[in-house]
Amino acid sequence: MENRKYSCATATETLEWIRAIIQFIEPYTFFWESHVVNFLMHRLWEAFDEEWIDCLRNEPVECLIQIPSGIVQDHSPSSLKNFIATLSSLAFPRKQADLKKLLPNRQVALLNNVITQGMNPKKRHEIEALAAVFDSVARDVETNTIIDLGAGQVYLSQVLSFEYQLSVIAIDASSHHGRVTHERAERIKKHYEAKMRKSRYIIR
Repeated sequence: MENRKYSCATATETLEWIRAIIQFIEPYTFFWESHVVNFLMHRLWEAFDEEWIDCLRNEPVECLIQIPSGIVQDHSPSSLKNFIATLSSLAFPRKQADLKKLLPNRQVALLNNVITQGMNPKKRHEIEALAAVFDSVARDVETNTIIDLGAGQVYLSQVLSFEYQLSVIAIDASSHHGRVTHERAERIKKHYEAKMRKSRYIIR
């Protein structure tokens, strides 16, 4: 596969990137679809190039942990170097986006401590940014309904609903998540209802 720079600038370019990723991972379906126990019982590592295995088993940990960042040693097999180079070219950029440039006419809502209960600082930052992006896209396509598949603890869904007044259908396979998030949603709802009552009082 040719190593190149991919882009999401247009729908066509985005689709091209997605197809390139699918083409790249397809030969390894047997590997990433298997359970850990099958990896051990069926010795799935033996399906990989023996030259790779011989090289990697002798590498120090300091070198191995650099591979996900696209760094391989000079003495690594050329096929492994090509594999890592292609993998790196398909990865999404890790550089933090400037939301003010991406969403020049949108305000990122700074979340209060009630709606962010349970979030660590990293999650809070992610949800603030993602919610603003989702709201912007929803406005651009003129929809008021969002479907959140694999909603987990519905942090994003609740922010979209309470802060951006979007109608959200949150779907998750875990019944435990459903119970936990329902309890948190009730607490958040009480906070926003009190906030609305106070606003109406001030307006009057």
